Amino acid sequence: MGEVLAVQTNYSLHFLQQGVLFILLMRFIDNCIKNKIFDINNFDGSEINQTIDSNHQSSTIKIIVAVSGGADSLALADLLCRCKQRFNLKLCIAHFEHGLRGDDSLADAEFVKNFAIDRGLDYVVKSGDVNNFAQLNKLSIETAARDLRHKFLEETRQQFNFDTIALAHHADDQAETILMRILRGTGSVGLSAMKMKYKRLLRPLLNFKKSELEHYCLQRNLKPRIDSTNFESDATRNKIRLNLLPELKKYNPSIVDTLCRLGESSAEESDFIHSEALKIFPSAVKVIKKSDNVSVMVLSQKVVKAQHIAMQRALIKLFVECIVMSVRSPNLVDSSMSVKDFGFIHFESIRRVLTDNLKGVELPNKFRADLKRGFLSISKNFNVN
Repeated sequence: MGEVLAVQTNYSLHFLQQGVLFILLMRFIDNCIKNKIFDINNFDGSEINQTIDSNHQSSTIKIIVAVSGGADSLALADLLCRCKQRFNLKLCIAHFEHGLRGDDSLADAEFVKNFAIDRGLDYVVKSGDVNNFAQLNKLSIETAARDLRHKFLEETRQQFNFDTIALAHHADDQAETILMRILRGTGSVGLSAMKMKYKRLLRPLLNFKKSELEHYCLQRNLKPRIDSTNFESDATRNKIRLNLLPELKKYNPSIVDTLCRLGESSAEESDFIHSEALKIFPSAVKVIKKSDNVSVMVLSQKVVKAQHIAMQRALIKLFVECIVMSVRSPNLVDSSMSVKDFGFIHFESIRRVLTDNLKGVELPNKFRADLKRGFLSISKNFNVN
């Protein structure tokens, strides 16, 4: 009798586990449909839409899947594999070995390669010297690793003519990002944090919590790799994950959900303001030629001052983005030139120059804004080696 009961209990547990897996899979599919994750005509950026429309000859969506070997990316890759036929997907697994953890790092790369082979998927594995790149470009290890990894993913996408890149960021990552930006100082645009679809990037797991993905891997017997550096309280993101978020959960157990809702509502509002700013921007800027025959983009003080304060900030952000992109090194992923280094306080300083008729202001990374004869310019002494 005891043996029969034990067998029945095991069967019940098995069916319960399968039910949980099925529900998560259905949630993933519904999320992809609702947010048009695989709609190639709905990527963010008209220039991207045109490229995809002109090159895409079939209904197959070709996706580079970034896989580190951890629970999040394994769950993403496995879910996409299970949805291949439903959404007509062609997948390629991509792994960047950072060269930071010796044999463990090499073992991660081998693990990901075997994961792809076992599922009959194409794969690309590349190694890089993050420490050297960080020293050359005066970056933190975390930033250097991210920049080299994203550069590798985009180069791989272009090399194999794939449509987009899937990343495994989840709700906990979103909450951490929002907290980081709040601590640094940000406006509504910064609070919107990561988007589910942004240019060539897809983040289908943003509505899923890390605990759900870890449980999924356990039930699917995926056996993810463990990166010990994630448990070191050195980088800011790790400190937020290991120390700040657990403390905040004492005050609000649903703090991750709360922060993600804040990000979602901020994104909706900032998207609207951004779309309106794009309509005004052409009339707010002009290109002038200096005496040395160099063209410089400037921002009209008159046009900016005539706008609502929210629109002023949006126009200034667009202007800064244009300037920063124009001075980036063509040979490096140079995050020292990233607009991400400009926080709310910097954009506000530029706005005050325009509204209060100040001479200028110093900005991050040796940039400077100057106001002359009703036009604001941003410059930097930058030489490509």
